[in-house]
Amino acid sequence: MLNSVKISAIAHATEDEEKVLEAIEYFIPEEIDEEKIDLEVIETQGYFGNPIKIITASVEGKEAKKVFKHIFDLIKADEKNVNKLKKDLKLRIEDNKFYVRFDKQKAYLGSCKVMDGDDVVRVVFNFKIFSPKNKEEKVREIIEKELESEK
Repeated sequence: MLNSVKISAIAHATEDEEKVLEAIEYFIPEEIDEEKIDLEVIETQGYFGNPIKIITASVEGKEAKKVFKHIFDLIKADEKNVNKLKKDLKLRIEDNKFYVRFDKQKAYLGSCKVMDGDDVVRVVFNFKIFSPKNKEEKVREIIEKELESEK
């Protein structure tokens, strides 16, 4: 069902790129071989012309399933995260994708906090859905089931 996971964050000129990378790595379980992770760094400009780097780590297939499980274990460690996702689940699903953002600073420090904002680690779960049923409904069912399951 899960096709791929993309984890990304912006490294501003004032930030240490390595620390931003560590915040992203927090969401990837250690058992995943680095060669299975597609890492991309795009240098661009922010809204006011300031230099920024967009760092994206992508995984597919079996590794994506491991990342999905790892991230949901992190989410489920704090009931506030679970409640927030349940409350606005419909807003986080579009077509066959589930979107969630995490506090970048907390991720760097080794904790998981679901949040909305700009200074975040963005995660996009991309599902393969072949059902004639509404794709968004199917993704919602998958996410709800995972949120309800025990760690």
